[in-house]
Amino acid sequence: MVVFFKLPVQCELAHPHDLLARRFLLDKELMASLLKHYDNTGVVRLLDLQALRCESPTTIDSQLQEVIGDLRFSTKFKNGAYSKVFLFFEHQSKKIKLYSLHCLRKILEFYEEWADNPQNAITENGKFPYPLVVVLYHGDISWSEVLQIKDLIAVPQGVDSNVLWFQIIVIDLSKIQREKLQGHPALIALFDTLQSYSEGKLPESLERIVGYFNEVKTDPRTIGWLTSIAHYVLAAAKISKDVIVREFSKIIDKKGAEKMIMSTMEELYTNGKIEGRTEGEVEISIKNILKLLNKRFKRVPKSISSAVNSYTDIVELDSLFDRALECKTLTEFERDLAHR
Repeated sequence: MVVFFKLPVQCELAHPHDLLARRFLLDKELMASLLKHYDNTGVVRLLDLQALRCESPTTIDSQLQEVIGDLRFSTKFKNGAYSKVFLFFEHQSKKIKLYSLHCLRKILEFYEEWADNPQNAITENGKFPYPLVVVLYHGDISWSEVLQIKDLIAVPQGVDSNVLWFQIIVIDLSKIQREKLQGHPALIALFDTLQSYSEGKLPESLERIVGYFNEVKTDPRTIGWLTSIAHYVLAAAKISKDVIVREFSKIIDKKGAEKMIMSTMEELYTNGKIEGRTEGEVEISIKNILKLLNKRFKRVPKSISSAVNSYTDIVELDSLFDRALECKTLTEFERDLAHR
């Protein structure tokens, strides 16, 4: 089986939903979990999901800003048949009327590329890998099935009606009740995140979403998954830094959560993916820094207080808060202020 993500050369965070889905489903265990629990055709039961492996990984940077190349996995049928399966994954938020034609174009592009590459010899029986399409969909209009190519062509009586036929698995998140989500905890977290955003309830759902990672908090991949969610909620929803840190601190240590969120905010702000905060939020940040210093060192000199009050950039203030938290003495903190 070849799992194939046909991605654009460069993707901006203007499409955070699609990028979040791709970032999670790059993981072969999560892809296998998706196929196992959400196949509505029965074809996945024929596949050996334990043998699923990445053939040509896609590179996505820390901001989910850039995607390079295609993502392909491979596996085999459980019956040992040599013929592989070509699986094409897409995440869609809009229903495409003639989706099977869209898929056919992608499949033909892949077959042409496959045939042109000497390393990708056509199977020993002289045929291409079997195409299997999976679409993860969460939109306003229900999408339970897709018209097949054979349904779009006037097929005369007596002619094979399976012309240009291939399997399409549609996973419509809008039709799956939250309590019935299945699979790996990270996969459930992904689905819940997308559903909650669509419902306009992402801020109040964050605690529940992060809670799924309790089952995998020792998994080294969890930091990456949480970082992806941090980028998503900061870019797609109005959730404050303090709220995200509070929830992430239940899975990783608070210091690590603060550094993760601060770094994420700085990257997004620097690259124009999120706007600066209001004047009132700047004042709150200044107040929190001075409150922290007073709590740690009892008395804060007026020189330090005045210097902190001169800050107007929220990213700098986030960084300053971390320094106020980590410095051992006020002298060390004042030295950082002098190097501004």
